[in-house]
Amino acid sequence: MPPRHHRTVDRVTAILDAVAPVPQGLTLATLADRLDAPKSSIHELVNGLLATGYLIEHEHRISLGPAPFVLTLSGNRLAAQEVDRDLLPRIHEAVECSVLIGIQVGMSLVYIDQIGEEPALEFAARNHSRRSLYGTASGKVILADLPGREMDALLHSASSADRAEVDRFLAELPEIRATGLAYNLGSTIPNVYSVATALRSPDGTLVGAVCAVGREELRESLPDIGRRIQSLLGSRDATPRSAERR
Repeated sequence: MPPRHHRTVDRVTAILDAVAPVPQGLTLATLADRLDAPKSSIHELVNGLLATGYLIEHEHRISLGPAPFVLTLSGNRLAAQEVDRDLLPRIHEAVECSVLIGIQVGMSLVYIDQIGEEPALEFAARNHSRRSLYGTASGKVILADLPGREMDALLHSASSADRAEVDRFLAELPEIRATGLAYNLGSTIPNVYSVATALRSPDGTLVGAVCAVGREELRESLPDIGRRIQSLLGSRDATPRSAERR
């Protein structure tokens, strides 16, 4: 069954995404404003999330509860724990530009760590905001590694407004699989260019993607930067597992 959005699920995840980055919590009124929704439409959902521990309430402010963390522990899916914490500084020193690590979260890409001085991407990494898989260099690397049916299902779920990005990704897919590198040449943020490659665990399982980012002066150097990152990761054989299975 291909993934597709569901109105109630989307509203619940929007609530969780809104409160997660705010340690002091949000009032119900503020939460409703951020979601551009009437308080009455989210009140019952908030109550249900409070009852199950996904949210907690203190002094009329709503915060993220312990349940999401417990789920992650139970499933042993703490992707960030699989990342060598010294990895980003080593890559940053070698390529001399901003570097990010991104992982797949559902149908989106989320940056979980960042080093460098690119303000827009620092904000994205710090707030763990969801970004397009097929419209970002990191997301393209992750998509290219998926088994064919999973990748096709994700692409099929794209909205009509995103078809141009999907078509661009499909045109780039053979080269991504041949080199293990994917690019974003200013299509997300004007004059910001990036190259990404796969980040794998020791057994070869995809953990996420490492992405180097720079301005116009680095554009011509992106392939070399990508190869340097692959060398540091010990991933000269860049063939995705999904390509091997085809």
